[in-house]
Amino acid sequence: MSRWGCGTDSGLSSASGLCGHGRARVLGPPRRTSAPAAAAAATPGSGRRTPGVCGCGEVSPALAWPPSSPQPALTWSRPQVFRHGDRAPLASYPTDPHKEAVTTLWPRGLGQLTGEGVRQQLELGRFLRSRYEAFLSPEYRREEVYVRSTDFDRTLESAQANLAGLFPEAAPGRPEAAWRPIPVHTVPVTEDKLLRFPTRSCPRYHELLREATEAAEYQTALEGWTDFLTHLENYTGLSLVGEPLRRAWKVLDTLMCQQAHGLPLPSWASPDVLRTLAQISALDIGAHVGPPRAAEKAQLTGGILLDAILANFSRVQRLGLPLKMVMYSAHDSTLLALQGALGLYDGHTPPYAACLGFEFRRRLGDPDEDAGNVTISLFYRNDSTGLPLPLSLPGCPGACPLGRFRQLTAPARPPAHGVPCHGPPEPATPAGDGHWHWGGSVGGRRSRDSHSRVLPAATVVPLLAGAVVVLGVLSAGLGLLAWRPSCLRAWGGPV
Repeated sequence: MSRWGCGTDSGLSSASGLCGHGRARVLGPPRRTSAPAAAAAATPGSGRRTPGVCGCGEVSPALAWPPSSPQPALTWSRPQVFRHGDRAPLASYPTDPHKEAVTTLWPRGLGQLTGEGVRQQLELGRFLRSRYEAFLSPEYRREEVYVRSTDFDRTLESAQANLAGLFPEAAPGRPEAAWRPIPVHTVPVTEDKLLRFPTRSCPRYHELLREATEAAEYQTALEGWTDFLTHLENYTGLSLVGEPLRRAWKVLDTLMCQQAHGLPLPSWASPDVLRTLAQISALDIGAHVGPPRAAEKAQLTGGILLDAILANFSRVQRLGLPLKMVMYSAHDSTLLALQGALGLYDGHTPPYAACLGFEFRRRLGDPDEDAGNVTISLFYRNDSTGLPLPLSLPGCPGACPLGRFRQLTAPARPPAHGVPCHGPPEPATPAGDGHWHWGGSVGGRRSRDSHSRVLPAATVVPLLAGAVVVLGVLSAGLGLLAWRPSCLRAWGGPV
């Protein structure tokens, strides 16, 4: 479920986080900002264009590489994390002049993908085909491409539309015998710890969020909007003062989605009002993904997905799998959390069909991924009228060596012992002393009844021998399954 922002702008900067039929502008390279600074940056039209980089379109895979550098071989294309396409508003408000016509205006229902959203995803799929024409097989192969979506109609449908653009045999309208549906994998919303983070069921995350919203800087910014929110209460019939800022964002979402589809707005919904609502939304987002304790928040949200992306690449390389692309169909909240984990959130909400891509490359003949031979390039596509925007991880400009990338992102990724959802971080427990849960509602504290015991050598030796046998069997099994992308999930992979 989308948590923040609306969608593509109607001729506005993507800084506004608003939705519409128009295309969002591409802004300058993302930068770290405080919550109030991010809110100020969210003013529609305030973003600046990057010279020579104005969005997305066809581009050579070498775009993100310095022209003077030798081009390494592309070993695993990349994961792509994208937001669903244009949708209907998620909700209405008591005085909404269009609320009685909801079933007519949005026949598929609130929050559902629109025809424009389908078109946006078809376009994104075609862009991916043009970018990886020489790398991907011309037809879908299940061992090369794996698609994961959250369990929402709009993300599942977006994934299917994207695939129809990426693989023409999946496009509608083909002769029945030639049409091939492509599988999209999902899990129930309550079980999704990869794309739908455990923020609602995680007490520790709520502690971190409360710390951010009680900070003096946040409170000062919020107090400056008290009169505005009071007036907005009178116009909308909603209680907004002293309530979570998500309520104000819902008003913005409804207004901008209506405007994007040609519906007249109430007279009070002026451009100034929309800009202020966008700034309030940015303040709310900053509290969720920014300082204070941004790294710990990331460990409970976007760092989970980032860790899975890195783990998938290592597993593909280690097992010799032919997997080339993993696609994640998700929400603006997913992209925002991932941007926060990468240190790239700058106060701009991802528009509809925005895509954050990772490209792993390895020099030919260099199998060691930790010796600087594997690099990661990032790009961000938030416009369908030009080239995607190359991104650089803070502290590692350009194509970043994998070892350096891991080092820089380590504070934002869940540690090996896991992240507890109850209470502050605790020291890592020794191996075998207990189990930690991260991404769930249960804080994995060590049982009070568990005690360390030293086993005699006569017991340890047979156990070790048995473990070696088991590992040998598992290795053989993995070798037999190596051609299947689903083996990543079958053997505990994070896809």
